[in-house]
Amino acid sequence: MNTIAIITKDARKYWWLVAGGLTAIFVLEMLALYSPQLIKKAIDRLAAGQAEPHGLGLIAGAIVALALGVAVLRAVGRPSMLAFGRIVERDLRKHFFAQVIALPRSAVDRQPAGDIMARATYDIDNIRLAAGYGCQAAINSMLTLILALVYMIWMSPVLTLLAMVPMAAIPWLTRRQSIRFHQCHKSIQESFSALTEESRDSLNAIRLIKVFDLTAVKDRQFDRLAQTHLDNNMQLARVSALYLPVMTLITHLSQAVVWGCGGAMAVLGMLTAGDIVAFSAYLVMLKTPLVYSGYLINLYQRAKSSCTRVDRILNQPVEALDALPAGQPALCQGEDIVIKNLTFTYPGENRPVLTNISLNLPHGSTTALVGPVGSGKSTLLQLLTRIHEPPPGTIFLGHKDITQIPLHQLRSIMAMAAQDPFVFSDTIRENLFLALPQASDAQLWQAIDAAGLAAEIRALPRHLDSLLGEKGQTLSGGQRARLCLARTILLSRPMLLLDDPLSAVDTKAESRILERLSILWDDLTHLIVSHRPLSLSFCHHIVVLNDGRLEAQGHHDDLIKTSRLYRRLVLSQQLAAKLDSTAATAG
Repeated sequence: MNTIAIITKDARKYWWLVAGGLTAIFVLEMLALYSPQLIKKAIDRLAAGQAEPHGLGLIAGAIVALALGVAVLRAVGRPSMLAFGRIVERDLRKHFFAQVIALPRSAVDRQPAGDIMARATYDIDNIRLAAGYGCQAAINSMLTLILALVYMIWMSPVLTLLAMVPMAAIPWLTRRQSIRFHQCHKSIQESFSALTEESRDSLNAIRLIKVFDLTAVKDRQFDRLAQTHLDNNMQLARVSALYLPVMTLITHLSQAVVWGCGGAMAVLGMLTAGDIVAFSAYLVMLKTPLVYSGYLINLYQRAKSSCTRVDRILNQPVEALDALPAGQPALCQGEDIVIKNLTFTYPGENRPVLTNISLNLPHGSTTALVGPVGSGKSTLLQLLTRIHEPPPGTIFLGHKDITQIPLHQLRSIMAMAAQDPFVFSDTIRENLFLALPQASDAQLWQAIDAAGLAAEIRALPRHLDSLLGEKGQTLSGGQRARLCLARTILLSRPMLLLDDPLSAVDTKAESRILERLSILWDDLTHLIVSHRPLSLSFCHHIVVLNDGRLEAQGHHDDLIKTSRLYRRLVLSQQLAAKLDSTAATAG
């Protein structure tokens, strides 16, 4: 659903709000544009010597009544349209957020977070302004133009035609400015996205910037982007600055025509003095929509550019989070994972990440994936959970191709702890509730204890209710990793996928935690990725990957004897541990 469809849907749903606002605007324009006719009557009576206090008093009272009516209707019509704009903004943000959350991993990776934030804030604000205030102002201006011209033609078609001669340049000027406004707003939106992305990156890396003394470098980068954004805005200001004086000049020329030609026509008896004054009043009324048209064109082009940018997100294909079809049996939770001749290449890449992988992972087993960096271990886990879509007919759960299993159903039996732990800026309890909102304290402590974090949390002043800093900065890297692992454990799903979540923990602690998990939940299927093979020696089955290919598989003791790569990985870990121990002793 794109932006126009969302706005149309809201207009249909809240038709009474839109209809009420537009009706009020129409009636107030009718009243406002009748005032010059009352002034015309008063002047004509005065010029003819037929004026009397009672009659002039009635005309004055009618003008005051019209003014009050216009004020009341404006107080009703304008807020109604502004409210509609806010409703559009709410629904756009809701659809936009739902769309971003549902985008596949590959789409999110291609889109900078700062650019998405700019579209969710700046661009949707532009659309809201156009849908509410812009729509009200445009209709107001069009009614003023149409009704004023009708009154003017009714009084004198000839004088109306003469008054419109200076306005012949308006369509050309409007078209020219519209194109330039669109180009300017496109540049502004792009520079704003770049500025937002730079701000986000700098805030996320604030500690690194301070440690490496990169403040001056980041200042220069930000200044350059800010200057580009300023230059783009100044270009828009220069384009806009030309429009108002030209439109004002045109309306003044029209006034000169009315008083010059109209005065001559009045002398010849073709018009009355009241007609000239009424004509002048209508030209004054025309000045506002004509001068305001520059702002409206500006607003429209800004909203048009924003709609295009927002639609690029809304129109992207999302993950197929299909519900379970009626009559289809529920997914069995005791199935083996079978991988057959799996070859996978990331979109846009030429070289496969995984090549001809075939594995059988029995239910209830603990399987480890080891290998050098870039061997495809994490990719295999992401294909199992369909974060990236595997080729059809390559991964099966029992006898079912996982690409044919509804995504909600597939992920409901899997719990995955990723490489990069993410902790929300909230309490420990709320971070754990993300996995199981109805969990009791006993369940929380059980998961925390299994992750090897219980003693450290009990040492905190408020235990589970301790407030964590931005992204959990009050915890160490190892503590954040174990808190995320506890959150994953709390899901209690049949398959536990661990993508090297304990890389920030020392080797002995990692081995102890992982082995304890395999014992406590021996009925689950464990699939563990780690770059430290000694921590995985307890596993039932170890798979060695190298450059995306299956190098070897078996038990730890067998692989030490038969796999040169596995033996090298173990020796590298032992050497690293020995060097760390020597350094610690020397310190």
